[in-house]
Amino acid sequence: MKSLAVLPLFAVSLGFAQTIPDLKLPPNVRLYEPKHLEPERARRVATSLGNLVGGVSWEDPLHAFVIRGNTAEAMDIAEALLKRYDVPEPRVELIVHLIRASLPSASAVPGLPTNPVPVDLKAAIDEMKGAFNYDRYTLWDTILLQPKGNGGDTRGILPSEPGARPYVYTVSYAIRGVPTEGKTLNLMGFNFSVKMPQPKEDLESRINTDITVREGQKLVLGKIRLLPSANADLFLVLTTKVY
Repeated sequence: MKSLAVLPLFAVSLGFAQTIPDLKLPPNVRLYEPKHLEPERARRVATSLGNLVGGVSWEDPLHAFVIRGNTAEAMDIAEALLKRYDVPEPRVELIVHLIRASLPSASAVPGLPTNPVPVDLKAAIDEMKGAFNYDRYTLWDTILLQPKGNGGDTRGILPSEPGARPYVYTVSYAIRGVPTEGKTLNLMGFNFSVKMPQPKEDLESRINTDITVREGQKLVLGKIRLLPSANADLFLVLTTKVY
């Protein structure tokens, strides 16, 4: 069964055709120059439409789609589909909230953030409170990710007490397709890892998972166990915005 997952289903407008003029082509060949699609995305669209209706390919030198068909009707269908997906690509932001969940035996650590959890994460925190036996939840840090193309990666450090070696984190992910009409985003291989300083060799812990998240959803991705001396664990809560 063929899938249209990589196609922007929210794009219902046909837009304006940009069929390239003044070229002498065989009657069963047509060129279509996109208005909005960049080459990387155009290749994905061509592959999907080629699998769906056949006769569609992307040619980098021409910066255009080549449409081939046995009938004018078949080429009209392929061209109409191309116009449907030739729209500006949406802009996506991913926000990763790092929630430090302290055990009842934990004492406050000087220099570590004690920021209250944002109000809009209350439902997610209430869910965790019902499932885990932690004494308090604080916002350790917030990471803003702005994907480019098919995904992205970033690296940073977490706030730490004065004089201590900081925790180092990395985030990487790939985006599968584009947001759907309901602004649902599919992430493949979302990986968050954090290196915790140790005297001889840093200890690394990670979360690696595929994610489907819709705009406005507060998704708890999982838990990373911090060093025993911290008497706390780290939770990731992911939200997304689509423009």
